[in-house]
Amino acid sequence: MATQGIPSSNVITTITDLRGEVVVEVRQNEYVVISDGSVTSYTHHRNIQLVDGSTWNPSMLRASPPIHVGVCEICRNRDVSLFRRRRRTHGLVAMSRARICASCGALCCPAHRRLCSDNLWRCRRCSRRHGIKNILRPLFFERIED
Repeated sequence: MATQGIPSSNVITTITDLRGEVVVEVRQNEYVVISDGSVTSYTHHRNIQLVDGSTWNPSMLRASPPIHVGVCEICRNRDVSLFRRRRRTHGLVAMSRARICASCGALCCPAHRRLCSDNLWRCRRCSRRHGIKNILRPLFFERIED
């Protein structure tokens, strides 16, 4: 007859954003089952889907190489729009796929960044400003070479 004791370990990983708000809590439970003199250990992980499409759980931090996650600030702070339905998400993105905006320094997921003409990654808002600046500069300034 199998007997299952209480969980031998419960790990709760809490991820917060820049304001200290809890983004997500991911739990991991480990149970030990003793049956007929044999001891079996079970670990229960809960994966979450990141905004870039991959899945993640806290045990991936102990992998080689570790998979770190960051919070896309634009996903967390969606603007209200009359034309599109935009919901706030947890905004977690794998750091291998995230980029930092060259202008404002915000961490951006693949959906909220653009590669600009100067070969730097920028968020959508800074990318728009950079494009307008590049269009207006030749109208007001002229390059003179000596």
